[in-house]
Amino acid sequence: MKRSLTILLFGLVSWSVAAQNWPLPCGTKTTRSAWLKDFQRSPQAHFRNLDTLLRVPLTIHLVGEDDGSSYMSISTLREAMCKLNQDFAEANLQFFIAGDIRYLPNSAYNRHESVLDGAEMMFANNVANTINIYFVNNPAGNCGYNLPYAGIAMQESCTGADNDTWAHEIGHALSVQHPFLGWEGGVSHDGSVDHNYNDPAPTTVTYDYTNFKDTLILDTTIIDTALVELVDGSNCQEAGDGFCDTSPDYLAGRWNCNADGESSILQTDPNGESFRSDGSLIMGYANDACQSRFTPEQIAAMRANLYEEKPEMISDVPPLPPVSEEPITLLYPIEDEVAPLEGALLDWEPVANATHYVVTVSILPTFNVNTQEYVTTNSSVELPELNINFTYYWKVEAYNAYSFCAPVSAVASFNVADITRVNTIAGLQRARLFPNPSAGGSAVSLQWDSDAPLRGTVELRHLSGQLLYQQPFERAAGRQLLRIPIQGLAAGLYVVVLRTGEGQLVKKLTVQR
Repeated sequence: MKRSLTILLFGLVSWSVAAQNWPLPCGTKTTRSAWLKDFQRSPQAHFRNLDTLLRVPLTIHLVGEDDGSSYMSISTLREAMCKLNQDFAEANLQFFIAGDIRYLPNSAYNRHESVLDGAEMMFANNVANTINIYFVNNPAGNCGYNLPYAGIAMQESCTGADNDTWAHEIGHALSVQHPFLGWEGGVSHDGSVDHNYNDPAPTTVTYDYTNFKDTLILDTTIIDTALVELVDGSNCQEAGDGFCDTSPDYLAGRWNCNADGESSILQTDPNGESFRSDGSLIMGYANDACQSRFTPEQIAAMRANLYEEKPEMISDVPPLPPVSEEPITLLYPIEDEVAPLEGALLDWEPVANATHYVVTVSILPTFNVNTQEYVTTNSSVELPELNINFTYYWKVEAYNAYSFCAPVSAVASFNVADITRVNTIAGLQRARLFPNPSAGGSAVSLQWDSDAPLRGTVELRHLSGQLLYQQPFERAAGRQLLRIPIQGLAAGLYVVVLRTGEGQLVKKLTVQR
């Protein structure tokens, strides 16, 4: 599979604690770093520059099988990038794709069993001064996780236009923690102590973050103790995630929010105060439909973390302008036009500021069966051999490295026929097309003899299938002649098609200039 060429071809939750067949929402189990604790003690002492747009480079690694199959689609990546930047718009952060998208054919990495396997993948392939993102089939049983010393692994099925997992992991990469920090193992780090939420919570919980320190540690187990946050906010800077504008939360499993955007589970703090978790927090574990925001304190911390801890990840390269959001105009084939069996050309109007296009082709308008994806820098793409007598559906998406939210085109359809081989009309003989080759005059002539009157249409098409001219005709029996205009045609190969109720006649035409 060639990926250095312009065109690339790809063959082609709602989760609850009880549904153990679904992936864990997030495998990240970190603690508040010394830097974050210092920030939370005195945020005004840290540079945040909230009014400046910060652009952050991402290196995208698409991981597949050893044979080069099963990569996540670029269409899904485009949707996910749009969603990611929408989630961070209030934070005045913009993420962009730095360099080329990288392809990693490695089945062991694509379905790795532990975060240490993921760390090996990242150490071997990371690009410096960027946030490295690895899209895999199974990141150790999680929807995603962030290793502070390496990068982010994301499950493909937890990625897309309606999923906040990627934004959640980026939040971790920029120092922000779960609002339920410490409850990842329940009351105890190993999940061995049951807890009834109707009872007051303990004042502390323990949790294991061995694999999520700032550096990789292999020779010891690290168990930490976290204060349990109180409803009255008296310990908000020391308990949970350390942010006072995120309310208490003890739910470390995926949950649905109620009509008020809160958890249905009523929890009890160590003082006996009851509360429900806030479902709007992207850093929590509410379902994606509930999540919508980072808090002002989280935003300030992420920006300060970039300025102070990761200044190499703030880009000063001028961005590309946004891709036009005007509707994409599909040129051909459209409205059930006929395309050839081989070398069908899909063409559309170029989109302002787009550098890449994603073209999706399927035999169903839902694009969920036998889907092929092509990525090109041109406003056209030539298809390989198709299946004859099928109707195909296609659509186009446009993007550049900074802009991913332009609307998808309308869906168009075309039929496939071997227009150079179907060449029989009953009762028609001695057909000829002249002059052929043509030196580029105003018209060419199609002449034939027939045993009976003929009625139908004459067409002029590019060899790709594009319809250039169409006109109905009706002729008596005997020798007849039709004139087909060719004025203004570029040099190249074309076909003249005579269609009748008795069959069709195809003649190739060469235009020379």
